[in-house]
Amino acid sequence: MRVTYIGHSGFSVELESHILLFDYYEGTMPEFDPAKKLLVFASHSHPDHFNREILKLADVYPDVEYIFPKDIRIAKKEQRESEHFMRKRDEITVGDTKVKSLRSTDEGVAFLVRCEDRIIYHAGDLNWWHWEEEDDAYNRMMRGDYQKEIETLTGEKIDLAFVVLDPRQEEQFYWGFDWYMRHTDTKIVFPMHMWKQYEVQDRLIGMEVSEPYREKIMRIREMGQVFEL
Repeated sequence: MRVTYIGHSGFSVELESHILLFDYYEGTMPEFDPAKKLLVFASHSHPDHFNREILKLADVYPDVEYIFPKDIRIAKKEQRESEHFMRKRDEITVGDTKVKSLRSTDEGVAFLVRCEDRIIYHAGDLNWWHWEEEDDAYNRMMRGDYQKEIETLTGEKIDLAFVVLDPRQEEQFYWGFDWYMRHTDTKIVFPMHMWKQYEVQDRLIGMEVSEPYREKIMRIREMGQVFEL
C-alpha cells in the first residue's frame, strides 16, 4: 500500500488496481494512476472534510466512484451517475469493493472498506468527543455512543486505520484513539484531525497508556508525506 497524507483528515491509499481518497479538503491533490479505479469518500459535509473540488475528479479520471453519506447535498447540476449515498449503519457494494458505514458521534459516518485483500477504516468525525465545558450527561452520552460504535468492529482484522487525535480536547485528546486501539485488531494506524499540531502524536507515544500499540502508529510530519507500507 502507498499512503499519502494530503492534509487534516485527507488521505489517499493506492492498492494494486484501486485508489481510495478519503475526506479531501486541503493540500495538494496527488496525481493518480488513470488506469486504476478511483474511489472517493467524504464522511460528512463539514468543510474540513468535504471540498467540492473532488466532484471535478470525474472530469479527469476515467473510472471514478463517489461514496457519500446522505447528509452531503449535491446540486442537481453537479450530480454524477457514479455517486453512491449511504445511510448510517449501511452496507453497499461498489464494483468489487464492499463499504460499511458506522454512525458518527458528530455528523455523517465512518467507513470500513474491504478492497482487494485489505480492510481499511476511516473514522471521519467518529470520536470520543469529551469536552470539559459540556455537562456530565453530554459526556456520558458521547462515551457510550462512541464505545458502542467501536464494538461493531469486533472480529474485524483491520489492515489500515485513520483515527482522530484532536489536540483541542486538551487532557482528553487521546481518549478516542486509545479506546479504538485497545478494542480493535488494527495493524497500522494514522492519527488525523490534528490541526497541523503534529507534536500531539509524540505526546501520545510518550505516554505509558500507548505502550501496547505505539509501534503501530505512523508519525505524520508534513502535508504531502508519502508512506510505503
